Amino acid sequence: MYGNSGVLATKKAKGIVAKEQLAARDAVFVYDETERHPSNIVAVYIFDSTGTEPVDTAALRDWARARLGFAPLFQRRLRRVPLDLDLPYWVPDPALDIAEHVVAEPPGADWDTVRARIAEITTAPMDLTRPPWRIQVFDRVRAVPGIPGDATIVALKFHHSACDGVATRELELELFSGREAPAAPTANRWSRSAAGLRAAALFPYRMGRFVMGLSRTRAANAAARARIEAGLLHEPAPFRPATRFNRTIGPTVLIDQVFLSLSEVTALRDQCAERVTVNDVMLTVVSGALAAYLDEKGETPPEGLAAMVPMSMRRIAQWDSANQLCQMTVDLHTGSLDPRARLAAIRESVRRERRRHSDPDVLRHAARVETAPAWLLRAAGRARAYRSFTDLSAVPLHNTTISNVPPLGAELTFRGRPVLRVFGVLPLMDGDGLRHLISAQGDEIVLTFSVDKAMMPDPDRYRELLRESFRELAEALG
Repeated sequence: MYGNSGVLATKKAKGIVAKEQLAARDAVFVYDETERHPSNIVAVYIFDSTGTEPVDTAALRDWARARLGFAPLFQRRLRRVPLDLDLPYWVPDPALDIAEHVVAEPPGADWDTVRARIAEITTAPMDLTRPPWRIQVFDRVRAVPGIPGDATIVALKFHHSACDGVATRELELELFSGREAPAAPTANRWSRSAAGLRAAALFPYRMGRFVMGLSRTRAANAAARARIEAGLLHEPAPFRPATRFNRTIGPTVLIDQVFLSLSEVTALRDQCAERVTVNDVMLTVVSGALAAYLDEKGETPPEGLAAMVPMSMRRIAQWDSANQLCQMTVDLHTGSLDPRARLAAIRESVRRERRRHSDPDVLRHAARVETAPAWLLRAAGRARAYRSFTDLSAVPLHNTTISNVPPLGAELTFRGRPVLRVFGVLPLMDGDGLRHLISAQGDEIVLTFSVDKAMMPDPDRYRELLRESFRELAEALG
């Protein structure tokens, strides 16, 4: 690996905040990013503002300043090596200006206005010449669905190179715990020229390491292929039929939500003879709604669709990176008309993907990214940026994204306001114009979908189809 990599980007700061080189898995989010492929993580928190004082901008920034010490990412910015001869560095930013990162919006907006602003925040690329985070606060928000009275909404935004969804959840527990961790001192000035000289000196070593890594990963891939041919592992279909959501995205992103009772979902799950998870149930709900929506448009695909479903590798592999996720490709079995049969088939598809990504040979083959030189990762990112999604009949691996994050504790507060709801929003990208994120808080499951307006001008209809899909599954399970 590359030093300590980026794994400390979201850990609690201790002592002096120093420079640190990114891990290759984290650097990919830097090299892949374009205006049409943002690498943002956005988490949104709704707090009860009943009986509280209005949010004051100066007090808000004091609140944030008193919590900068919870993670080095708050005080570090990204610097790239000349010619990308080596991976970028996180470098302390002694000139951090809290006003550039913490913003209080005008109070009293309604939910539809705030929802549109959250869509804009999710889409806008981050300025990586500054520390990669932002806190946006909306106070006295009116007409939030399912929430009586006014609410305070806090949107947190991070760059994906600094953390993944699970790490974001761990950081949230610190930020909204009521405790403080003032900014730690910074050290280790970074020299671009010195980093370039170091990269040039290490270039032969990096290339040798890359060649040796290729040899190891080829052997691992051959072993994994043998297991697949023997039926011990199952590979997803390499291509899926393209839908209206697998085109070039437009300028307008819509966000909408469906709210379900967690206890109802778990009760439904418990009706199954075989063990299924809440995630299996939610994948089935999305599958039914997606199939129904395309059918109503007269665009039923000739074959089943699939979803990219992130999977945490924290208990499976030892990765020295801030991002510890792999991308499962889960068959959604959208061609199955029976919700019960679809749930069983999706359950099996998830189990197969988990087994494949946990296989030692597959893990060794995936480790090729760890030895890939920075210039090659950058070239791969540029190649992906120039892909065209016009008039495609098929797309690689998946048609949509369905992600989920673990639930939070109920004791979170923001300046005396108790938390009522937590959800996340996924940015859109070319080829993936409909994305879903599932979160839970208390007894509520929130399914938030973001979609390109041109691809889905009627998100209220898709929202209703998601509810209908859940009802149909419940009826099918008795």
